[in-house]
Amino acid sequence: MGYLVTCEHGSNRVPRSLSSYFNAQESASRFICMEGFDIGARPVARHFASRLGCAAVEAKYSPIVIDCNRPASHRAIFSPQARQIPLQERQALLQEVHAVHHKAVRSLIDHQHRCGEQTIHLAIHSFATFEPGKSSDGHKLRCDSARRTDLGLLYDPSRDLERDLCTHWYESLFDRLPMIRVRRNYPMRGTREGLTQSLRREYPVDSYLGIELQMNQAWCARELSISRHVLDGIIDSLTELCGQDQSFAA
Repeated sequence: MGYLVTCEHGSNRVPRSLSSYFNAQESASRFICMEGFDIGARPVARHFASRLGCAAVEAKYSPIVIDCNRPASHRAIFSPQARQIPLQERQALLQEVHAVHHKAVRSLIDHQHRCGEQTIHLAIHSFATFEPGKSSDGHKLRCDSARRTDLGLLYDPSRDLERDLCTHWYESLFDRLPMIRVRRNYPMRGTREGLTQSLRREYPVDSYLGIELQMNQAWCARELSISRHVLDGIIDSLTELCGQDQSFAA
């Protein structure tokens, strides 16, 4: 069994040459955009990869530049700002950023499969504490309802191994980390169009398990001792589960 960690929305960088399209500000010799990325996801992904002893593949730029969690043909792969970029430069982003990210992920999965290993892919994301909604005029965004969940385990219920793994993982986390609220397929469905869904179409159900972890930014983006304790507990729960229960192995 092999692990793979990816982080598609963990960067807040934009290319210097395209900064004018995103109202980015220059800081420390690079342009940074503070919108459209998953706060805290990148350090969490690196911590998970370190604990699991596996590779971590990170998207190079902010998803408002190009969304590496989308298929290349998806209508939302470019944000409204990015759609103002000339076609030639958008095509370059597809080839030099999006395609490179996806190729790196597939290459690692293929290597594990050639070695006879099953892949458990953890795609790390974070979500805002409050779900944005529309005001009474139907246009202006406001903070609507609080998302009272700390961790979401996203998977495809039609894939037995993914469903069984997340069901047992959920139960294990309830015992190990009773202080956090865990939900399955929340705050969005695990079958929406994203990297894990694309990979499910390419790899057999018994050799690839794509699990997206959605973490509440209220705790995962803060340097707190409880945050590190929770992150370690999530990983320890997974490794113990996979080590003890061979039903997830091909």
